[in-house]
Amino acid sequence: MRIGEWQDLKVKRESEFGLYLSDGGETEVLLPENQCPDDALVGHSLKVFIYTDSEDRIIATRMKPHAAVGEFAVMKVLMVTGQGAFLDWGLMKDLFCPFKQQHFELREGDEVLVYVYLDERSNRVACTTRWSKHLTSHQGELEQGDAVKMMIADITPDFASVIVNGKFKGAIFRDEWVDELRVGQKRKGFVKRVRDDGQLALSLRPQGYDAVLGERDRVIKALEANGGSLALSDKSSPDEILRAFGMSKGAFKKLIGTLYREGVIVIEDDRIALVIC
Repeated sequence: MRIGEWQDLKVKRESEFGLYLSDGGETEVLLPENQCPDDALVGHSLKVFIYTDSEDRIIATRMKPHAAVGEFAVMKVLMVTGQGAFLDWGLMKDLFCPFKQQHFELREGDEVLVYVYLDERSNRVACTTRWSKHLTSHQGELEQGDAVKMMIADITPDFASVIVNGKFKGAIFRDEWVDELRVGQKRKGFVKRVRDDGQLALSLRPQGYDAVLGERDRVIKALEANGGSLALSDKSSPDEILRAFGMSKGAFKKLIGTLYREGVIVIEDDRIALVIC
């Protein structure tokens, strides 16, 4: 049995306490009666999560934890003791974070990003706030323009650190944001650049020529729908531009600069307008 992971196990036998499941070997694990589906029969396969209960017995559940071993998640600190902190794991049992795995002091009520791991010495699932140690630099799997899954890991004034596809280090610089980000948020992103050190520079907007054309057409259509002008310019605030087009001020200035050079629009202090031929 792989503790801290989801597994497909077969119902081996029934009991008054629930169903005993097996992976085909001699080891059995109990799925408690209140977790058993009504139509489960001996021989049926069930997808369950394996963990140890408060008495260190291996047990199965159909409840979904916030994260399995090898995954990252934001969890709430429920209690702090002399040995460490206990976090809401989403299961009947809370998840332990030892003091030595905390790179800052955890307090009750905090919501923190953690990495979930199996402690080999105790054979118990635990977590650590030192999540960055469990990320790797990109090794050639991705290239510019690729779509990726991202989790926002940390936010600074200039950029957000992100976890890419559950394993890579990445960053979204603030001029690439299309709205406000928060730690733990899951977003779709796009590779803007692969740095020499293997870290990924990311964007929330698609990359490449087709993406630029799409943004260009959207601005032109907005101008046409508004009588040929918009009360936006390169002097507008980032919030105004974000509300209107969901793009950063830097991206907007670059786009209208291109349209101006093409002779499509004129740029004034307080507006942009289509050139009427």
